[in-house]
Amino acid sequence: MSAARLALRRGLRRLGAPGVAGIGVLVACAAMVLSAQLPLEARIESLRTELARAEAGAGARGAPRLAPQEGLAEFYRFFATGQDAEAWLARLFGLARAHGLELPQGAYRYNRLSGERLARYEVTLPVKGQYPQIRRFIAAALNEIPVASLDRVAFERKRAAEAQVEASIRFTLFLDEPRS
Repeated sequence: MSAARLALRRGLRRLGAPGVAGIGVLVACAAMVLSAQLPLEARIESLRTELARAEAGAGARGAPRLAPQEGLAEFYRFFATGQDAEAWLARLFGLARAHGLELPQGAYRYNRLSGERLARYEVTLPVKGQYPQIRRFIAAALNEIPVASLDRVAFERKRAAEAQVEASIRFTLFLDEPRS
């Protein structure tokens, strides 16, 4: 055996199992820093540089990308889906049924203030089902109905051991409808 190998074996024997394990942990930490942390730090730095350039460019131009009127027009285009309240309600009820919820009866209120372009269609739904079903329904509604906002949710359970929950959910549908 070579002298270096012999010295290595003696050193490892003197360290024992805890020492060898400690060296293994140090090697693993070094590998993690080299393979994960350093690339992430480099990515963060490149994103900071990119952000600084973008901010400097916007400041140099003195104006945002879109003129205010263009930005406002873009905002209203988001709500101009071509679907009316009835189509969105049908989608909302279909989602509730798909999630296995009972919908006894809902309350609806149409609201359009003078001078405002968007109309609001407030929908209050009393639903019955299990808590996870209700949560999944709300998430699906917000994901699939882009003009909806969740305004209020109230849960009630008759008894602590009961799996069935009653909830009152209020959504508002924002609609860009032509004025009559």
